[in-house]
Amino acid sequence: MLSTDQIVELYHKRKLAAGPIHDQMRRVRDLANGDVVVPLNELDRSAKTNVANLLVQGLDQMSMRIASTMPMPYFPPSKEGSERSKSYARTRRRAMISIWDENKMKMKMRRRARHLLAYSSTGVMLRPNFRTLNPQWVVRNPLDTYAAPVDDVDQMVPDNCIFTYKTTASYLLRNYGDLVGNQLRFGEVNSDSRYTMLEYTDAESIQLVVLGAEDSPELSAAERVGLSAIMLEAIPNRTGRPLAVICNRINLDKPRGQFDGVIGMYHTRARLQALTEIAIERGIFPEEYLIARPGENPEIMQMADGKAGILGVVKGGDIQQLQLNPGYKTDTALDRLERQERLEGAIPAEFGGESASNIRTGRRGENVLSATVDYRVQEAQSLFEHSLLEEDKIAIALEQAYWGNTPKTFFIPSRSGGGQEGYIPNKIWETDFHYVSYSAAGSDVNSLIIGLGQRLGIGMMSKESARESDPLITDPELEHDRIIAEGVEAALLSSIQQQAVNPQGPYQPDDLAFLVRLVVEGDTSLYEAVSQTDNRARERQAAMAQPGTPETMPGLAAPGMGAGAGSAQAGQPSLESRLAQMGG
Repeated sequence: MLSTDQIVELYHKRKLAAGPIHDQMRRVRDLANGDVVVPLNELDRSAKTNVANLLVQGLDQMSMRIASTMPMPYFPPSKEGSERSKSYARTRRRAMISIWDENKMKMKMRRRARHLLAYSSTGVMLRPNFRTLNPQWVVRNPLDTYAAPVDDVDQMVPDNCIFTYKTTASYLLRNYGDLVGNQLRFGEVNSDSRYTMLEYTDAESIQLVVLGAEDSPELSAAERVGLSAIMLEAIPNRTGRPLAVICNRINLDKPRGQFDGVIGMYHTRARLQALTEIAIERGIFPEEYLIARPGENPEIMQMADGKAGILGVVKGGDIQQLQLNPGYKTDTALDRLERQERLEGAIPAEFGGESASNIRTGRRGENVLSATVDYRVQEAQSLFEHSLLEEDKIAIALEQAYWGNTPKTFFIPSRSGGGQEGYIPNKIWETDFHYVSYSAAGSDVNSLIIGLGQRLGIGMMSKESARESDPLITDPELEHDRIIAEGVEAALLSSIQQQAVNPQGPYQPDDLAFLVRLVVEGDTSLYEAVSQTDNRARERQAAMAQPGTPETMPGLAAPGMGAGAGSAQAGQPSLESRLAQMGG
């Protein structure tokens, strides 16, 4: 384990090295949050921007398309042909999907997609959750992430990583009062005081360090007393592998987000729009000057007020108005800047519910949108495939290290609406080898469903492969069983309907009424209701009753169709039949 001083020194070095990159991230964050103020130096004033924020539009649209579909893990059997291996592989897949659901992975993927596009990086840390007894995914802000450098740029698991966040003095005293009470340098404590926490993780340990207030001459002697950093917790890492995964966007030699290039254009467009509005405002309320006549001393006798209908009176001079023209090319410049922003950030007009003026057909619009969006979505989803693969391996290591022999259960859908399945981590996690893949990287959920239907229609894909690719189907095998059950049920219902309309058929009015009563009132499944109706008819037909009694009458049914009970005399063979049997 590292000492407190080593962790703090490592943090300061990485913070200094990441300074320019984090400054660019903050500029993107301020623009996305709408915290941009346009300085108008010529007028000695500042103004809030009042133009469309294309960065937010493009960021939301692209990230939602990336996260509109979820990848699926696939665990191949460790031994081909073995039913036990197939069963364990199926359980591993369901268990991993259950862990994803427990962590609300769909919502986390939306946030991570925004981090990847805006900051060019997204980080996550996995740790054991002893409340749910499951590995827990914690999405970290890239602005607060300081990972160790890696030799391979495609390596997503750094040897160690430092995550930072802020906490209050009350939280520290409530949870670590014995450690920080009289040792940490708190400085000037008030309701706004925040202290930096360093969470260091590597293959050996997880350590938590708190930084005290900065040593400033403005603090009193009593406020400057204390340690600058204290180790709060040091927990061994049982997995023996790093717990952080950092996914970076593919660039040339340094991190660069998709929208880094639009910041300057946005500032220029916002500043030009603000100046145009100021010129328009001055044109509505023009500046007036009192001009003296030759040889006269001008004097204003009465100020004019157009709103109140008061006429101004001037003596010895003339009033002239200064009209301002915003410029005949201002609108052209604004449109050109907006177009440049859209080209730089890959933000087509369709993202805002509009269509370009040169688009004439729906097919052409789809082609333009596809060329702008699809490949960027495909690359981001491919990055998440590799990232989730590494994260799953860490999650499997956490399960084996902390709950290896603990029986666990997870819930799965079933025909009755829900079910559960149990497993022991050390038994099913024979290996962590698996795949994580999107069904069609680069396609959002709408395009994916249409593509699956087209491939099924022309016979290029099997229904089983389509079920595995559909993001709405979590268990393809269960869906296959449901389809077969529904098909057989439909065939059974069609058979009953055809036999019921036939007067000579087996379903007589009383039997059909009994069947309907079981299904409608008794809430019995169709196949169970048919079985009970058949048993009831067999018992009635096997029962012996005296001839002429109501039980032997056909009732509403046609005679001889078995609607009545059997007759005792009808069951005795005749004399002729006995003689025929004897050969007489």
